[in-house]
Amino acid sequence: MKTVVVTGCDYGLGVELAKRGLADGWRVFAGCLHPAKAKAMRDPSRAYGKQLTVLPMDMSSEPAIRRAAAVIRRKVPRLDLVVNNAGVFWNDGPEKVSSRDFQRMFAVNTIGPAILVRELLKPLRAARGAIVNISSEAGSLAGVANARPIIAYGASKAALNMVMRRLSFMLADDGIRILLVHPGWMRTPMGRTAGDPTQEPAATAKDVFELAAKLDDRMTGSFVEHSGRPYPW
Repeated sequence: MKTVVVTGCDYGLGVELAKRGLADGWRVFAGCLHPAKAKAMRDPSRAYGKQLTVLPMDMSSEPAIRRAAAVIRRKVPRLDLVVNNAGVFWNDGPEKVSSRDFQRMFAVNTIGPAILVRELLKPLRAARGAIVNISSEAGSLAGVANARPIIAYGASKAALNMVMRRLSFMLADDGIRILLVHPGWMRTPMGRTAGDPTQEPAATAKDVFELAAKLDDRMTGSFVEHSGRPYPW
């Protein structure tokens, strides 16, 4: 049985990623900020039993990430896939942007994923696994074409792209492949802050697992849409 770690499983895309992995026969470690409040994970927990492990995982806290990763390493020697999905978002703008915005969004959206990869390198190396990162069109420099007030969020996703692009070269000899994915404008709490989204998170989750299955040495380090089409940096 293949094994996947998914972060940000309290709601939205994270829940759908965990459910897709379970339905496809994966052993799933679902990281949640507040596991006791993650109501959407209760039915899968009852239905899949030991195939699903729900873990507390605060992606803004290095000690919390280390504790969660230690649990995973104790339970499985090999890890086939990590999906860095957890993220935070809110609008800012020239008059509202603050150091708190940057610190919080970089902690969760950029630094947390890098720390998680570090802590899971041993089982990832053992499986020659893959890392899929949920990025955003907001992190594309070429894609900035409006005045949407997402300064700190866009910067954190652009930084995530750089971190993972660098890691794709550093980990290539270990057989670890890395992908950055723009998930589309999804019908999630985050997506609805910008209007009326068109993409179902369950469809994006399906696409993510299909991309992970196809990820090879030629694709590693790429930034793509959930459909697999290349996205501009």
